[in-house]
Amino acid sequence: MSIENREPTPDRQSDRIAPRRPLRGRFERLRGPRQRSRLLGLPEIVALSAAAVLLLTAAASYFLLLAPARVRLRERQEERRRLEAQLRNSTEGVRRDENTQVTVDEILSSLEVFEARHLASSRSEGSTALIEELNRLIRNNNLRITTGVSFAQFDEVVPGTSARPRAATAGNTTALQNIFPGIGISLTVEGGYASMRRFIRDVEAGRQFIVINTVELEGVTDANSLRAADGPENRPVAARSLVSLRLDLAAFYRRASAAAVPEPEARGSANPATR
Repeated sequence: MSIENREPTPDRQSDRIAPRRPLRGRFERLRGPRQRSRLLGLPEIVALSAAAVLLLTAAASYFLLLAPARVRLRERQEERRRLEAQLRNSTEGVRRDENTQVTVDEILSSLEVFEARHLASSRSEGSTALIEELNRLIRNNNLRITTGVSFAQFDEVVPGTSARPRAATAGNTTALQNIFPGIGISLTVEGGYASMRRFIRDVEAGRQFIVINTVELEGVTDANSLRAADGPENRPVAARSLVSLRLDLAAFYRRASAAAVPEPEARGSANPATR
């Protein structure tokens, strides 16, 4: 049997190619959506551009509007706290001023009451009474004045003005300036130590308002006192018991503008004067 070499006819070739075409069409249909999905259309580009513009607008609004507004808010809050503190300090200052004024009024009232009740009415009467009182106390306590007595006049001066000492031109009297008019006395007395203690106690408890500024106490030897002692055994005792006392006293009187204040009904209820 011989095999014939036959060439394929066109009909047969078309029959072979025909099954391949549907496969290519399927592949092309599958690749087509993928290629189209990779490309952005005009609506997508417009939407993305609008979104980017909105994002930039929001960022610009934050940095241009919101951030400065927050800064201004913090500044206003700090200013508010500062003003509240200033108002609080001003209120406390007004209260302190009111309390200070009340305290000053109370002090002035108490001072006027003390001046009217415990100070002598005039300098002349008060000075005479003071000297007589000191002489009486010196005699009662068996003391004697050893040196001269010096005086100092206190002239009244208005508060707020300069109070400078002003020396007098006559005698050993010195004129000084003080809120209250008064007189200062400096004297030295001698006597027994027990008598000195009684003398100082009587001066402090006297009716005259006397301020003791200086006290100087020292032992002395008196020949007359030694001769007066009975026997030589008593002389050392007498010499040791004899002392010298120097006192600087000051007494003040009412001012010319002071008004009289009536005495309280209960004498014991009045506050004692501070010495």
